[in-house]
Amino acid sequence: MADYKKNIFNIEGTIFAKPSRKITSKKDGKDYEFKSIILELKREYKGKTFVDFPEFQLGYGVSDDGFDVGDYVLVTFALTGKNAGSFHKTELKAIYIKHPDLQQGNDTRDVGGNPYPKKDKLPPAPEPVEEEYSDDLPF
Repeated sequence: MADYKKNIFNIEGTIFAKPSRKITSKKDGKDYEFKSIILELKREYKGKTFVDFPEFQLGYGVSDDGFDVGDYVLVTFALTGKNAGSFHKTELKAIYIKHPDLQQGNDTRDVGGNPYPKKDKLPPAPEPVEEEYSDDLPF
């Protein structure tokens, strides 16, 4: 079995499209939505430009809100695969999306992608200080 940390990759590219597939379950009749993003990746080889369009399925808790078509983003993803009888299917599962030029903020954890946000602990209140006043005025 592969080590989980060795199955995490990063890639930068421009968002080309944000398709969404809606499927109705045969068992219970509920509607499900599967979102993904397609990146445009350009590379040069021997003076020629090649363009690839990989599609990344959005993992649980990853939201594409706040990212528009044409935005340059960094996608952290994992490879997943399924054996479907006569063929094998490999998927790219996006687990984190952010703008690569920003150190913090404006990423999937900030835009609503983190279903369980961490709460900051407040520092303890300062101790009251009693001072002697030599002034006769009450204010």
